[in-house]
Amino acid sequence: MLDAFLKKLAKAGWKPHKGQIEYLLSKARFRVLACGRRWGKTDAAAADIAYRITEKDSSRQIAIAPTLAQARIVFERVKWMLLAAGVVFTAVSTPYPTIRVHEGGNKKARILHVLDARSGHEAKNLRGEGAHHILMDEAAFVPESLITDVAMPILAAHHGRMTLISTPRGRNFFYRFFLMGQRSEKGFWSRQSPSIENPAVDHEYLELQKEILTERAFRTEYEAEFLDSSSAVFSTEALDAALNAPTVSEGETVAGIDWARYRDTTGFVAVRGTMRRAEVVHVSQWSALRWSEQIARVSDLCAELKAKRLICDATGVGDPVTEQLREAMPDAHIEGFTFTRNSKTEIIERLNWMLERQHLRLPANPELLREMEHFEGISDEQGNIRYSASSGFHDDLVCALAMACSILPDNREGMIFGRMRRGWQPPHLTLFR
Repeated sequence: MLDAFLKKLAKAGWKPHKGQIEYLLSKARFRVLACGRRWGKTDAAAADIAYRITEKDSSRQIAIAPTLAQARIVFERVKWMLLAAGVVFTAVSTPYPTIRVHEGGNKKARILHVLDARSGHEAKNLRGEGAHHILMDEAAFVPESLITDVAMPILAAHHGRMTLISTPRGRNFFYRFFLMGQRSEKGFWSRQSPSIENPAVDHEYLELQKEILTERAFRTEYEAEFLDSSSAVFSTEALDAALNAPTVSEGETVAGIDWARYRDTTGFVAVRGTMRRAEVVHVSQWSALRWSEQIARVSDLCAELKAKRLICDATGVGDPVTEQLREAMPDAHIEGFTFTRNSKTEIIERLNWMLERQHLRLPANPELLREMEHFEGISDEQGNIRYSASSGFHDDLVCALAMACSILPDNREGMIFGRMRRGWQPPHLTLFR
């Protein structure tokens, strides 16, 4: 059956590599696939979903990702594969992307198969819906509760299957599930899938990435290894806790903006609440836009989010742009922030303090979490700490988030964030009374 399905896809131009075939052949109830970038996880996941539709009499499947835009990527690939396999279906985009396969291809006949593409942000709306198979894309970047408290109960009534696919993110819950698969515990199967396994990946590209990235970053992103780092500023445990922190429905919304134009990306992060209880409510990145376009985008986002207080990078070229933003948003309170080693240290340690004390809720945004995972504090010979992204990564979202948190209201008076000394440990807080 699988061979016949794959032959149809091959005629249309897609042929799985050895690792993807091994994944498709697994009959385990819970599959955990740790992938390097460009391994082909989207195609493997889509082929698995499409194959189930051609193989079973009926099914209901759900493809979940941290954002709906990411879930749509798998969804669109499933559509292509169903067309290649000769399956007649209907697809709608509202209220969320859905594929339906009707008996005999007749839209008025009963529905045999359903695929929904959903966002992890909609966890409360997923509860109670039964399914035969759930795909969790970028699984290492969603809250563990989305898997254990929402997805698994959905599968219970149908004794359904679950697939967790992701690039590793430290040794968090995704790593625990991966180890269960390595030990074949409780119906789990797992596989480590480095990028080089995909024959379509250019080896010269991988060698270039190896030169650009730190060893840890390359081993995580392309060799699919589970690694923690002694120089990482934000611990895996703190990030996981922030993903599961309570939502914040009240309070002022503030925004941080780290400007860039050509060689980097502009980061925009909005946070609601106070320093004692806050939630990141929006994350955006963009690049290669004219300053006028960036100012218009920021103005629109702030109007949508009702953010009246902003803090912007005013270092170098950011200073005149911040002045232009003040002219475009005369009713907003806009502060400029100049990055120095000391000022950056202060806002990063303030952010880490909030995370370590579980005062901040983070969204399941892979780009933000990836930046935070690869954000480092390196000690020099004098014992001073330099905070920055590890080689090959950006830190614009981290800086935008740290700036936003620095202007949250209700900052306790007398709170001082000290500079770290030699023998760096996770940033701490000193209170003077």
